[in-house]
Amino acid sequence: MKTLPKSLVVITIFLFFQLITGCSKTESRAGDSLDRLNWSERNYHLLNQMIVDNGTGGKYYHEGEIPYIVLDWDQTCAHFDVEEALMRYQLFNLRVKCSVAQFKSLLKDTINGITRLSDEYRGIRLADINGDLMNDYQFILDNYKGFNGTMTMEEIKATPRYNDFVARMLFLADGYMGTKGIGMEYVYMWELYLFTGFTVEEVRAMAKEAISYELANQIGRHTLESPAGLTTLTGRVRCSFNSGLRVFPEMQNLITTCRDHGIEVYIVSASYKPVVEVFGGIGTFGYNLPTDHVIGMELAIGADGKIIPEYKAGWVKTVRAGKVEAINRVIKTQPGKNHDPLFAGGDSDGDIEMLTQFSGMKLGLIWNRLKGGEIGQLCKQAVDEMNLPNPRFILQGRNENIGIVRPSSETILLGKTEPQLLP
Repeated sequence: MKTLPKSLVVITIFLFFQLITGCSKTESRAGDSLDRLNWSERNYHLLNQMIVDNGTGGKYYHEGEIPYIVLDWDQTCAHFDVEEALMRYQLFNLRVKCSVAQFKSLLKDTINGITRLSDEYRGIRLADINGDLMNDYQFILDNYKGFNGTMTMEEIKATPRYNDFVARMLFLADGYMGTKGIGMEYVYMWELYLFTGFTVEEVRAMAKEAISYELANQIGRHTLESPAGLTTLTGRVRCSFNSGLRVFPEMQNLITTCRDHGIEVYIVSASYKPVVEVFGGIGTFGYNLPTDHVIGMELAIGADGKIIPEYKAGWVKTVRAGKVEAINRVIKTQPGKNHDPLFAGGDSDGDIEMLTQFSGMKLGLIWNRLKGGEIGQLCKQAVDEMNLPNPRFILQGRNENIGIVRPSSETILLGKTEPQLLP
């Protein structure tokens, strides 16, 4: 596993406390509403002007018409992905409640007509990796004392089957994402179905544990490999993941400032709604958003009050175009809000429609993750518009090694040292 040098950890802690104690506020001009913090200078002024002009009493404010903004959550309001962090927390700590039959139902041998992972994932047959995972899961259920066995957590973690289970589950999630015909929406749903057997309140409690753990965890890139010497159908697999969630004080302050100026703030996320409610909720991690302003994925609840591996009937999947549909259904049907959002913030292809399909939207913020694809095209547009007085999109950089915003549009990727504007 790769971890950051101790000197970099010290710098991270120093910078974090600078931010939360408001040291950066000294750079703000008199009369500004938004704290300067680490926004790029241009982005800061554009965001600040948007709030002043469109908030209560601003030159574009209309009585009876409530302005609002929409924000993605993962990699937009916070550094890294809370749903991925929670999934790892579940797997590493065996915080799962699926019966053998329920777990087997999550492992499809054919998905949208696809029976193998992509060549990047060795073209592994889904039926084969599913068989390996079923063997791992059965072993864990039979032997871990948290289920039906006698082994302690320390003892079960020392077994090849446990280590194979964790590595293979994370490998499969990556494989789904990287296989054409399966992809993003399927992965998001699959991860959520690991909440099967929990009550919503139990998920909330577990999410708070996982978020607290990852906020204190060191930022790094780690590699897991399934153990050698274990007889499997698919051989050894390897996967990588990022550790260390971080809050963005800039986004916390943006949310607070908008609300102080009569601009409502909604989160529209592809993560499970109760998980985002915990991270972004009042009195928890500094975002202080009411739960009715969080829109996200929702799961079906059984007669016993526990989550079942089905999506909530009649509710939209809040991925890509589903985010736009959710905004239209939840926000625009409210009194005074039958109009497009003023502003949106996102970071990935999953946010494209939310960033582009509202003709009345005045500004879109894109977090620069140096990605290609459709979001890469919007990043290029933001760069092309850098000298325009009224751009459609702005690009904001960050340093992924220490989880803080950079005062420029350039980003330093995790494991890199040089800032970069476009891939």
